[in-house]
Amino acid sequence: MAPPGGTTFVNWRFCTPSIFLFVPIYFLTLLVISTLLISTPKGSLTRYASVPIIGYLCLRVFNYGAAAFPDNVVGLIDWAGSAYNLFLISNTLLNLEGIDGTDPVISKPVNGRPPGYFTRLWRGLSYCVNVRGINTPYQIKNVPAFDAKRPGWVPSRRRFLATNTAWLVLLFLAQDFFYSQDLPKEDEVKFLGIDRENLLWRHPTDGPITGDEMGYRIVVTSLMWSILIPLSVNLQYTFLAVVAVGTGISEPKNWPPPFGSPKDSYTLRLFWGKFWHQTLRWHFSKPAQFITHKVLQLPKTGLLQRYVNTYGVFLISGIWHAGQSWLMLCVQGPEVQAKAWNRELFFFMVMATGIMIEDGIQWLFQGKKVRNKEEKEGLVVWKRAVGYVWVWGLLVLVAPFIDYPKFRVRLPTYLPAHPLIVFDPEWRNSR
Repeated sequence: MAPPGGTTFVNWRFCTPSIFLFVPIYFLTLLVISTLLISTPKGSLTRYASVPIIGYLCLRVFNYGAAAFPDNVVGLIDWAGSAYNLFLISNTLLNLEGIDGTDPVISKPVNGRPPGYFTRLWRGLSYCVNVRGINTPYQIKNVPAFDAKRPGWVPSRRRFLATNTAWLVLLFLAQDFFYSQDLPKEDEVKFLGIDRENLLWRHPTDGPITGDEMGYRIVVTSLMWSILIPLSVNLQYTFLAVVAVGTGISEPKNWPPPFGSPKDSYTLRLFWGKFWHQTLRWHFSKPAQFITHKVLQLPKTGLLQRYVNTYGVFLISGIWHAGQSWLMLCVQGPEVQAKAWNRELFFFMVMATGIMIEDGIQWLFQGKKVRNKEEKEGLVVWKRAVGYVWVWGLLVLVAPFIDYPKFRVRLPTYLPAHPLIVFDPEWRNSR
């Protein structure tokens, strides 16, 4: 069994010697951020003056990352693309949140004594990689519990490692299962519809869309967003968790699950806020809040600021994911890249618009006392059923715009593999 391009299942040639430039510059950037966190006060001019320096370092991270993974889709989008996140994280920590040496996490005493320089530096570094702010004053909302029935429970180190190692093996086996399935032949691709970017439309010269074609598109998109993307994110997250806890660098309490329950995906707001992974939420939401309240001077409350902020978060997310598509589709030329960029932005703006629409509909269908917060609305099964149809129906309708072009990239990869490659019809002939 082999991925596209004739590589083996695990592509041992997944990077170039540029990795030896990428790794040092990445950690140098983290070190600069951490040093500023512990040695400069909140609002310091030095912090603002460091923004272009950090920006330059992040640009180097991107360039070396792209050179290290020129033909590797996972390395390219997850490592070279990390420069975008790194820049946002630095500004969130240094300027938007204003974390400094007085922070309770950084200044926590060690055996009754103030922490030393290297202890504080290490804690500053932990802020740079603790992207959900777990167990800090800045922990994001709706972090999933280790056990939904026991919200405060944390497993022991031994149990955490045993459970997550077993889970890691299952994730690998699950991916291997999907890779081993018979995939459509090249002449079946047009019939099944993955050569087009829309659920309901294909070129008139190809004839009207068929029920089988539409059914396949619905299954592909539903499988992608309910299983395959969470599978890939969980695989990478669990691997890092096992390494961090197993080496003693971190504790189990710092590694709660990345995804919530899919049962919470009956509104778009809950889909993105509780079910979907939140590893990007902190450093996407803080810049959006800055634009809403500092740049546009909107009040802290009110519908206008609420939805300006929502659109801001999804715009920032759209730019990041547009960068992913731009990197993945670079082999197909600038015209295809530009279309992919626009499609990603379109997708995330649709998600923000959908949240605004569903908020309005929910408000209209609530009773007067519920709207006035005099009573709480009870659980109504039919409302949840309608909600699931709404959320997954919208995803099935618009996600093909961003997913289908990536299906056709056929770039070589390595474990953990990007789930989009699973549907590549050329795999059938390359095994």
